[in-house]
Amino acid sequence: MNFSREIFIKRKIGSRKTGECDKRNALGGGSSSPPSNRAGIPISNPVPHTTLQFPLTENIFPYPFAPPMKKISRILTFTFLCLVGILVVLVTTIYTLSSARMNKTYEVKSVPIPKFSKSIDIAEGKRLYQSRGCGDCHDVDGSGRTFIEDPALGTLSGVNLTSGKGGILSDRTDEELAIAIRHGVGKEGRALLFMPSTDFQGMTNEDVGKLIAFLRSSPAVDKPQGELKAGPLGRFLFLIGEIPVFVSAEKINHEANHLTNITPSVSLEYGKYVASTCTGCHGFSLKGGPIQGAPPEWPPAQDISKSGLTNYTESTFIQTIRTGKRPDGSEMKFPMPWQSLGQLTDTELKALWIYLQTI
Repeated sequence: MNFSREIFIKRKIGSRKTGECDKRNALGGGSSSPPSNRAGIPISNPVPHTTLQFPLTENIFPYPFAPPMKKISRILTFTFLCLVGILVVLVTTIYTLSSARMNKTYEVKSVPIPKFSKSIDIAEGKRLYQSRGCGDCHDVDGSGRTFIEDPALGTLSGVNLTSGKGGILSDRTDEELAIAIRHGVGKEGRALLFMPSTDFQGMTNEDVGKLIAFLRSSPAVDKPQGELKAGPLGRFLFLIGEIPVFVSAEKINHEANHLTNITPSVSLEYGKYVASTCTGCHGFSLKGGPIQGAPPEWPPAQDISKSGLTNYTESTFIQTIRTGKRPDGSEMKFPMPWQSLGQLTDTELKALWIYLQTI
């Protein structure tokens, strides 16, 4: 170890008597007889009184495993700067790659959308809006709402779908709205962020037309667009494929032909059509698991394939969707939107049950 001050080590050789004689001799007085020790034996070559001074400016206890503090400080500083540099490069890479994909444009061919004005068709459009979970992001009145607000994942808000101030309805044609709903692509071909169009890509022209007719019949609501920003963790999870809904346009075949309509029936075909609504949370395989883009406190989605519904019958399955209570009496909790799915018709639910039993 190093000491910052000089340490003076004083050593007296000989007896107190010898020391006193030395002092007298140094002053030029005293006896000239040779000094002797305490036993009275003369000392032929006495060692004079000395004061040894050792300025210990260097390590007098050298330990090779204990480097100087300045060297440790330099190592720690260098390590810290390296970690900061790596972090900056990593974050920059994540933002650059994710932004390139999020800002990508798509060319989607527009198809004519049928117009509806009858009250029965508008009512069906309202039921579609409710049962397909549109209100979860766009609110019950279509004015939009912030549904995820997490510093890591991001802040995500549904747009105002009304004709009020801050809304987009007056600035979109029916065909542009249909492309946004089924392709996840907005005006000028820009990809829409966190628009779950994979749930609606198979929606028929007729159902899309009725849904749009309902939106156009709804009251105008003045409400500015909420914040829509992907966070660092959200961007990273998007890059590794954990949140594909951030840009659902990447997952959709934009050249596919859409059905004009489909006749509701208790059938496998219609059940598959209805089940597309469930893929946003339960996954494309409907096997459940962590919900993409959801905060960590959200519970995973249940497996709704045949193996995950062994405790259900058709009647208990329908009753659970209608009431939010499982056969064992437990309640479905958020984020399971059973209130919205409860708007499904008996035909839709029975067809859905048939299809789920085939998975």
